[in-house]
Amino acid sequence: MNVLICGLGLIGASLAKALKKNTSHTVFGWNRTPSVTEKALRDGVIDKTGDIDDLMKEADITFINFYPDAIVPFILEHKNSFKKDSIVSDSCGIKTKICNEMKAKKADFYYIGAHPMAGREVGGYDNSLDNLFDNASFICTPFEDTPRNKTDALVGLAQDMGFARTVVTTPEHHDEMIAFTSQIAHVLACSYVLSPLAPMHAGYSAGSYRDVSRVARINADMWTQLFLDNKDALVREIDDLVSNLMRFKYNIVNDDGDALRELMEKGNRIKEEIG
Repeated sequence: MNVLICGLGLIGASLAKALKKNTSHTVFGWNRTPSVTEKALRDGVIDKTGDIDDLMKEADITFINFYPDAIVPFILEHKNSFKKDSIVSDSCGIKTKICNEMKAKKADFYYIGAHPMAGREVGGYDNSLDNLFDNASFICTPFEDTPRNKTDALVGLAQDMGFARTVVTTPEHHDEMIAFTSQIAHVLACSYVLSPLAPMHAGYSAGSYRDVSRVARINADMWTQLFLDNKDALVREIDDLVSNLMRFKYNIVNDDGDALRELMEKGNRIKEEIG
């Protein structure tokens, strides 16, 4: 099978490396910056490159790895070049907006939204890894009328690449869960390090500071798009977080040790139960 990776940054190049390491599929690659594509070819990360429209004509599965706002325009720009009945997917961290836009378009290929659940604090081709997706989840969000064999093909490819778990769900459920498991954590981390005390943490910090602040290392351009494209779900999570923070604040201000202890014990019980 021919798999085309469009966009050879952290995620795209890591997908290509995982394909080369764990499968026998032929990997095509293309990047907007030609020097990156050339380096990937020299490194053996991809088997072939060339004109993007020519590559699309041969690809059985195509992954688009761009910023959220660039994905649909790119697909539509090249929609007549994709191989008939092939699968076109993406790696974006939000799904509802993109899937809704694609659902309204008629094409000779099958679009299936996807989200490889892995990343690093650093981006770009040079930081990509062939094991980035080990023990990670791969989520895909097919339309209701997507043929089962097409979804199975994409899920099977993810399993072959080394993903530990695959999830098939709706775009809406994906986005509300990602608002909780990912986006709110970045909001919290950035809010945390905005404290005027943060620059003075050296000598006073250990694991707690490191764990809470880690994902404040963020690509602001990309995450701005992700936050705004998932506004409703993320705002609900922010409201819940602020409400819980205010409960802590109220009990501390009022010296209510019993209520404060109950809050922490409840949090501990939930964490113990869910992992």
